[in-house]
Amino acid sequence: MYTILGATGNIGSFINEKLLGKGEQVRVVGRSASRLRPFVQRGAEAFVADVNHADALTKALAGRAAFLMIPPNLASPDYRDEHEADSTAIVSAAKNAGLACAVNLSSIGAQIPAGIEPIAGLQQFEKKLDGLERLNILHLRPAFFMENYLGAIEMIRVMGTLARP
Repeated sequence: MYTILGATGNIGSFINEKLLGKGEQVRVVGRSASRLRPFVQRGAEAFVADVNHADALTKALAGRAAFLMIPPNLASPDYRDEHEADSTAIVSAAKNAGLACAVNLSSIGAQIPAGIEPIAGLQQFEKKLDGLERLNILHLRPAFFMENYLGAIEMIRVMGTLARP
């Protein structure tokens, strides 16, 4: 069983499609059962939970491996505090579930100790995961995702360019 946090997002959805396409057992974790439904229809097991609920995540992370991430909350006034709560819950759940292998979505710059808000919380998340003795962890530190431009597609289509303030 592969568990995917952030299963309905751009990255989680892609991972789900690839694993389900290979006939793998997939547990999709998200906050909305209705948004998980398309994956369930393809054979995934749905698990409705928020990433800051360690007890629920412990059950969700029981399995072969997991894709871990802290879902972004662009409305948050304090990324570091939010990352701290979410990362503490995820790490606790991974430990309690006995998770053996995981891929963690982090960010370029997460290796820098200070001055990189909102990425700073991801460095602490990486350190916490690295501290789990039995967890074989791979941290992905992408610089950018083209999906970040999805909200500007209409402007690009109409104007033929991407205007940024």
